Amino acid sequence: HDALQIYHHHDLTLARTIGDRLGEAKASGNLGNTLKVLGNFNEAIICCQKHLEISREICDKVGEARALYNLGNVYHSKGKNIGCTGTSDPGELPEEVMTCLQQAADYYEANLSMVTDLGDRAAQGRAYGNLGNTHYLLGNYRKAVVSHEQRLLIAKEFGDRTDRSEE
Repeated sequence: HDALQIYHHHDLTLARTIGDRLGEAKASGNLGNTLKVLGNFNEAIICCQKHLEISREICDKVGEARALYNLGNVYHSKGKNIGCTGTSDPGELPEEVMTCLQQAADYYEANLSMVTDLGDRAAQGRAYGNLGNTHYLLGNYRKAVVSHEQRLLIAKEFGDRTDRSEE
């Protein structure tokens, strides 16, 4: 993962050097995802926020949606990472964990709104699945069920397409 981090950092530096704003946005997002995997959550957040900022600046709706989703993932991972030090039931987690998870839910909701507007059903399914998992951890069981039901509906749509293509 360290080599990947170095590669993404070089990619980011190159994009900045040549003035490629779209490349800089993507490289920032890739670096943020790598930093998340490495457990460097605060640095990952900075990179993902840069991805979001540039995507908005250049009116890249797909990039903006990805950045929102990635920010949700970073906050979700950060919350789970902080929370794994104790053994609490969902909804009864330390305040710092709950704050991270609520931020994740907020970013997933914003992502869901955008990908719905973009008509990206696969991305909607991912957002609903992550929202369901996050709401479960927050103790919002009704919202978790509703989100997972939506995820299941979308999964069935894709399953139905596969079945029809085999006829």
